Amino acid sequence: MVKIHTTNLAVLVLLLGGGLSLSANAQQTLGAPVADERGWLPPGGSIQVQTHQGIRFASGGIGLSGRDELRALSPQFNLQLMFAMQGSGNYLAGAQVRILNSHGVVVLDATSEGPYFLAQLPPGNYIVEVSTLGQTQRQTARIGQQQSRLNFFWR
Repeated sequence: MVKIHTTNLAVLVLLLGGGLSLSANAQQTLGAPVADERGWLPPGGSIQVQTHQGIRFASGGIGLSGRDELRALSPQFNLQLMFAMQGSGNYLAGAQVRILNSHGVVVLDATSEGPYFLAQLPPGNYIVEVSTLGQTQRQTARIGQQQSRLNFFWR
C-alpha cells in the first residue's frame, strides 16, 4: 500500500513540475525550447514537435504564448513558414503544407495548426505548396546553413 502511495506521489510531482504530460494523443516532444537572446523561456507545453517520414516539424502560433513558444523553438528548424491575409495582416491557421524535394517527391504533407510552421529538412532545394481558402501557392526554398523563411499571403 505504501508503495502505491509513493508511486502516485511521484507521478503527482512529475505532473505538477511539468516533467510529464499525460495525453492520449500526445506526440513526442523532440527538443526543449531554447532560451532567446534575453535568456527568456516561454511557458511551453502547447506546441508539439512531430516527426513524419523522418522530417521534424511543428506548427501553431495562435495567441501570444503560442508565438513565443514557436519563436523559442525556431532555432532548431531550418525552414519557417508564415500564413496571413494580404492587407489586413490577419493570420491564417489550418493551411495544408506539402513539401516536395527536387525530384518532385512529397517529403512532408501536414496541416498547420496555426499561422507558423517550422520544419527541419536535409540541405537541398524544395517546392513548398500551401493550400487554404481554396487556393494553392508555391514557393521555392533553398535549405542550407541558414534558416529559410517563406511568407504566404492570401486575398
